Amino acid sequence: MLDGLEAVELRLSEVLEDNITFRFDSGYFKKEYLRAYLYLKSKEYSLNREISLIKSGTTPKDRDETLKEGTILLKTTDIRNNILSDEKDNFFYINEYINKKMKSTQLKSGDVLMNIVGATTDVVGRTSLILENFPSGNITQAMAFSRIVSKDFISEYLFILLQTYYGQIQVKRLARPTGQYNLNLDEVGRFIIPKVDINFQSKIETLVKSSYQKLQQSKTLYKQSEEILLKELDLLDFEPSKENIAIKSFSESFGSSGRLDSEYYLPMYDEVLNKIENYKGGFKKLEYFSENYSTGYPFKSDSYVKNGTYLIRINNIKKGYLDISNASKIPNDDIELSEKDIAKENDILISMSGTIGNSCKIPKGIEAVINQRIMRITPKNIGFELLPLLINSVIGQNQLERIGTGGVQTNISSSDILSILIPIIDINIQTQIEEKIKESFKLKEESKRLLEVAKRAVELAIEEGEDMGMGFIKDEVDL
Repeated sequence: MLDGLEAVELRLSEVLEDNITFRFDSGYFKKEYLRAYLYLKSKEYSLNREISLIKSGTTPKDRDETLKEGTILLKTTDIRNNILSDEKDNFFYINEYINKKMKSTQLKSGDVLMNIVGATTDVVGRTSLILENFPSGNITQAMAFSRIVSKDFISEYLFILLQTYYGQIQVKRLARPTGQYNLNLDEVGRFIIPKVDINFQSKIETLVKSSYQKLQQSKTLYKQSEEILLKELDLLDFEPSKENIAIKSFSESFGSSGRLDSEYYLPMYDEVLNKIENYKGGFKKLEYFSENYSTGYPFKSDSYVKNGTYLIRINNIKKGYLDISNASKIPNDDIELSEKDIAKENDILISMSGTIGNSCKIPKGIEAVINQRIMRITPKNIGFELLPLLINSVIGQNQLERIGTGGVQTNISSSDILSILIPIIDINIQTQIEEKIKESFKLKEESKRLLEVAKRAVELAIEEGEDMGMGFIKDEVDL
């Protein structure tokens, strides 16, 4: 019986064609992969190695992991949604000496990055583009860059092409499942790059640059909203005290907090609390702003499926936004295991382990459940956009960091979180803040949409010609 099995009959010459690593595994010869390969070969094309300088990095063993500045050493997790992260606190850094030793992989504007190692084919093949304003950077051995050297191709076109169906299908075919999925530099060089008119490529370049511009505008607006908040609380230029001695009476210390660890009483924590407690609008504990809450359910990893309901885990919660680009999924019926942990639009999420206190809002259109060690709050008496901003700012982070001191692994309880102090922000200030945050997210969505338009336009150009791709862009975007 061969029901449900896929079989392909090939001549030996067909098996060996462009197969210098002598792949004989069935995955390499899936019908979908072969169809796409033969279709691309029927077009006018160049191989990536013919148009690009291709390099992969190294992961230096002598790197100082305490460095907080220097040359950024990019890793695979720094690419999300095909955009480089700008969370500087999460970057690895190397000193100038190591960067010089890695001279051949120092990044330049226009370099197209690709993850070449990852646990799944969703991680391998993620791409990003190095922009002109990117600081000094280098890459680990799990990444490679393609640097265009041909006058017939533009970096932004290659960047988008690799994200399309025709790029990702090649990734899936070439990535070798050896414990992890891997691509070597020869395989990256063998990507088929369809040739399209340079004017069409220029239009793709414009879309990509416009997308990135809107993304930067989005980030600027979000930063402005935080500045308005901190200025209102007289914390805009706050510099935490470096003093490490505090004199407390018994009633002011263990008698009220139950804590004996010295870190808990660092002066910098009291400085922020004093600002909140003296705020003209007053303050309340977070529980006052919570209509209901839950703390997640331990969904089992062996139940994950390809199609189902999103499972939000701690690494999906970023400061100010939800990233489900690498989210796992569970069977739709499994949400009945803990209905209180179903995420609803405008619910607020807070991470409770590891990097505690990252907070975001559930956006419209997301159907998901919350994994363990995540707090889900349905807010009341406060704006949906304002509450995550407060928690992510020095106001929330300072208090949560204080509570989380004194342990080997940072953990925090729901009662601890509900006990942090939240200032009651003046309604006019709230309105200013929320307008900027809403506009910020609007620009972020438009940035994302422009990249999707570029992807579809490239696919149409390959399938039906550049005129169709151009027409699609004209219909979708006012450039």
